[in-house]
Amino acid sequence: MDAKITKLRLSRMLSYDWLKMVGFALAAILVWSLIFTMTATRITPAQQFTVFNYMGNVSLSSTNFYDSYNKAFQSGVFSYEVIEINENDLTVSEEMVNTLLEARLGTDEGDVMFIANVNDPKSKQVNEETGETTYSTYMEEFVSGWARYVADLDPNSENGYFRKLENYLGQFYADWTDKTTLNEQAVEDAFRARIKKNKDKRFKKANEIEKGIEDDVERIQKYRDALEQFYSYLDAGVIEYTQVKVPSYVEGEEPQLKTLGINLCPNTETMDDLKKIVCYQTTVKETDEDGKEIEKIRVTAEDMNVMFFNLPGVEEGFQYESLLFVNYVIESSLKTPSAQNN
Repeated sequence: MDAKITKLRLSRMLSYDWLKMVGFALAAILVWSLIFTMTATRITPAQQFTVFNYMGNVSLSSTNFYDSYNKAFQSGVFSYEVIEINENDLTVSEEMVNTLLEARLGTDEGDVMFIANVNDPKSKQVNEETGETTYSTYMEEFVSGWARYVADLDPNSENGYFRKLENYLGQFYADWTDKTTLNEQAVEDAFRARIKKNKDKRFKKANEIEKGIEDDVERIQKYRDALEQFYSYLDAGVIEYTQVKVPSYVEGEEPQLKTLGINLCPNTETMDDLKKIVCYQTTVKETDEDGKEIEKIRVTAEDMNVMFFNLPGVEEGFQYESLLFVNYVIESSLKTPSAQNN
């Protein structure tokens, strides 16, 4: 049999089979891409920290938010677990806000939200009989549809964010209020159990595990210090809890007041610098030199709140990164940072 390869035979083969060859190449590329995608290490919800800026606020691009946020990340405010930071500025896409929230929160993306506890002018309603004008606050509007994703901040609630953090720290401290009572062996045991359960590829070698244990001890210490610091801000009146009406979906049942926010700026004399990071515009009436009343636009952070998200895809042990960030924002905005220790 003459199997000699000639230019004529090669030309005929290519003319008849080129489609098969192209198809085979494309299939090989597709299979390789699928293998790479399926085996690649994916970032977890806990490893990315995401901030939302709600409607009514000034766009983050008009403030020093990005510089502050990047500084928080680069200076080690977060624990080792956070390896990526993101933001969702909902002020620039108000018509798509619900779609964006559903997409982000539904995939466990979101840690904190800046939202002003002030009336939304667009929510104005006038009672035809009495002529009374009423408004909904931005916080009320948000929780009316998304309360299921918001963490309970009631300090007296057993399932609240802060009570859960105290209980979490109680796994590693004999008394979480005393930093000297840390049981580092308990931290190590919990760390080893977690990386085994999650099959964390970052910690395969002995030196990687040892470094991970050191970082996890530091993480637990950061959470303890952050909780103590946060309580000192509350005691000093720098910040306050905020209650908001949450509608009931049971017919005839009245809305309930729930503690879902932290007012970062109840006093502009103390926290006015917050407006450099996050703020909103409001109209104020002033009297000019001629005694005439005029309206002016004022930029302020008064009653700017932060909400914490409680998303099922984020392990409880890593939900407290939110407190690290919020404490950083408070410290950065205090006119006299040392005031919290007075």
